[in-house]
Amino acid sequence: MVGDIRLFNRFYTTRIGLLDETLTQSAYTLTEARVLFELGQRPGHITSGSSGMAGFLTWALHLDFEPAASEIARELELDPGYVLRILRKLSASGLVGIRRSSAPLSRRMLSLTARGQAALASLQAAADRDLARLTGGLGDEEAAELSELLARVRHLLDGATACGRLP
Repeated sequence: MVGDIRLFNRFYTTRIGLLDETLTQSAYTLTEARVLFELGQRPGHITSGSSGMAGFLTWALHLDFEPAASEIARELELDPGYVLRILRKLSASGLVGIRRSSAPLSRRMLSLTARGQAALASLQAAADRDLARLTGGLGDEEAAELSELLARVRHLLDGATACGRLP
């Protein structure tokens, strides 16, 4: 089983270009693109409740990314420090911003900027094109079979993880 999965992983990662340093010939690594995607799926992350000078310094020094980084890291099973560095890089590039929430207590929300949304849309369009090329030669029945098999694999592996059979 392990050999079969590793063989498939080598085949698939080569086929879709995951071994390239960047995703879909973009400026972003796969992990950076995934963090952009995660931020794009959320209306915003509450990052800090600080106000006044402490709140300003937290914002200015990008210290208030930590709660969002921890949440994303937990979901993606990545090191929180690594996600925090990615968020800081994306912020410095103008892709991620912090805005005040309409909620009380001066909460701040971490979200994609318009530039970040455009970058994410471009990445998603490129990935969709790549997958369309990958599956373009399949007939309707083959495409349906592949979809069913992919769903089955997710179901089996998710069940194995839930039962503690996978680390």
